[in-house]
Amino acid sequence: MSLFQLTPVRVPNNGSKTNASPRTSKVSDLRNYVAGMNFGSQGLKVAVVLVFTLCWFFIVLARSQKPPDPATFEGSSLVGLATAMQQGALSGRDFQSMYGPATQVLAWICTILTSSQSPLDALGLMVFFFCAASAVLMAAVLLLCDGVSWKQAAVFYAFFIFLNLFSDVFNFRTALLLLNVAFAYRVVAAETLSRRALWAAATGLLCFISQLVTFDLGFYAAVAIGFTLIAGLALERNNELLHSVGTFLATLAMLNVALVALFKLTSSEPALVFDYHNYAFEMLRGTHNTLGILWQLPFAETVALVVASLYALVRCGITMRRSHPHDASLSSGLAVAAVLWLMTGFVQSDTAHLVTAFTPVVVIISFTFPRDWSAPKWAVVWLIVAATVIVAWPTSSISAPTDLLELVRGEVDAGETFRELHTARRPLEDTVKASVGNLERPDHRDVPLLPFPYDTYIASGVRRPLFAPVLETYGVSTQYLEDYYLKGLQRRRQVGLEILYGPDRTDDSLMGGVQAITRSPDVFEYIYRNFALVSEDVHADGHYLLAPVDEPRQVRFEPLQFSKTQESLGSGTMKLKTPSSCGLLRVELQLGYTRRSSLLRLSGIDVYLSDRDRRVWQGSIRALEPNQKFVTYISPLQPSAFHRVFGHESLPGVRWDKLEYRSAPADLLGAKATQVEIFGLECLDPQKFVPPTEFVARASIAN
Repeated sequence: MSLFQLTPVRVPNNGSKTNASPRTSKVSDLRNYVAGMNFGSQGLKVAVVLVFTLCWFFIVLARSQKPPDPATFEGSSLVGLATAMQQGALSGRDFQSMYGPATQVLAWICTILTSSQSPLDALGLMVFFFCAASAVLMAAVLLLCDGVSWKQAAVFYAFFIFLNLFSDVFNFRTALLLLNVAFAYRVVAAETLSRRALWAAATGLLCFISQLVTFDLGFYAAVAIGFTLIAGLALERNNELLHSVGTFLATLAMLNVALVALFKLTSSEPALVFDYHNYAFEMLRGTHNTLGILWQLPFAETVALVVASLYALVRCGITMRRSHPHDASLSSGLAVAAVLWLMTGFVQSDTAHLVTAFTPVVVIISFTFPRDWSAPKWAVVWLIVAATVIVAWPTSSISAPTDLLELVRGEVDAGETFRELHTARRPLEDTVKASVGNLERPDHRDVPLLPFPYDTYIASGVRRPLFAPVLETYGVSTQYLEDYYLKGLQRRRQVGLEILYGPDRTDDSLMGGVQAITRSPDVFEYIYRNFALVSEDVHADGHYLLAPVDEPRQVRFEPLQFSKTQESLGSGTMKLKTPSSCGLLRVELQLGYTRRSSLLRLSGIDVYLSDRDRRVWQGSIRALEPNQKFVTYISPLQPSAFHRVFGHESLPGVRWDKLEYRSAPADLLGAKATQVEIFGLECLDPQKFVPPTEFVARASIAN
């Protein structure tokens, strides 16, 4: 039994001939003509792919009417990547990012295609381009996998329409992973040694491009390609495939060596040879340690999707045992790709990431659509699994057909929408303009701007040079990355730099309630020492300009005396001997995990500050260095008032006398902190924080 249908080959019949009636002869001639055109298999499949790809484009275009929000994490990164490219800075060489140079180049191309050539104006075109890229990549996957019939291709597109697959801007990464498997399949299916060598070299190039999109994608693609080639080698027992494996590995290795050599020779700053790879691994490690999100799918939907995944893997296993080696190698690659991509949802398990993680499973299920109904058992099972997926899928809706009908009825003008993507003007919001209007003053027009901790898009909006050692500051959560960030800050500060401090996003699910100063304590401390508020004025949107000071601020750390009234391995209560109004608390602690935690999502600890049993603040701390002692900061100040710590005036603190902590909850995919130790508490510059009652009294006297 095979999941796929190999392209049929016509074998001439040299046997005896019989006379047929004229009508039978005409019908046979027509059938032979159609079969000769092969329209019933590949020809019809090509037509299905072209028609639905065009519909895919129209759906993406209809959805492009609503302008994307540049303040989102993805939007801010895209604008920041394009802005850096305009300045000649390359991701992986001049700064670090979760997205590689290939993503940056694509964002920059979209920018130069707009009339204003502003990255902020080009965000809509970027989103359209990346979403449309998913359509092109999946069309290539379907056409390269010649064992996928036209019916199976149509079923895939039906799933796409009703499940809203590939609807997010970076979902093209999923399609690119599957395209890598399709390329590896073509290596196995090639008929001659020269074709195998060409396909192997092309597969190595595609895997390298995937690595340049995001580093983790390149790793997953390499593993899936490896399993595809190994399966073909083991099943075909063809030693020629060994040469293809060598060609793939050599191509990938040489391209990586060329990349690091290029970065080393063209970098304006001292760098080690493999800094690109080292920092990329650090970004992945920081994501694993500090950006985990608990599983958000309800239990029933989770069970349904797990059953569907098991069905897809079982069908792949059956194909590997009973079908042609070519089909078996493709099944092997798809199964490995699905498992690897599903594992990406084990760290950030919010709904959006889980939809992306389960997408390859849906693709495999569409490829298992029965070619005929002669085996009713498997047909019924497939129908049950497909219905289960449609019912349980979190984003299933009829919005895609509705968007398509809007174009067909003329409610949306396709030409006008595309022109708007090219000529769009996307000025900053009025509230942001009011806060950063002084950034556009002529004497500071050329001074680089560092948005911290988020909102890198603002630099493009005010036409200021962007500076960001790590584009996504929330990824700076390891000591290695913090050192890199601080070195860049120190160099840039000497020649001129201003910081735009924006509001924290502790309420965002991706941040998990962790403050920016908790995630990157060394970066915060450096900014605190070396930068100060330009103005004490209150801004409605929470963005404030910080300028470098002539002399670093002299800071004082005051130890807070406490006693531990309750303590266990994962929780405890610490009672201060004297109540404090400290607004910047430095905590020295260690979070211990079991050995298997390296494979699981790490949970941190929940922290609570109370005043006479009245809770005044709560937050979270993640393990910056698991099983090692580390130091970080927390602040009970209101987010709207936190910017005042960078000023020279005193500010009202928050009175508290008790700190409680306990291990944060973990699900089956998470690792709970089994041992929590807090070694010390210190207040940073306690003289800055005045007790609330005393501050009110001072204000009354001043008035």
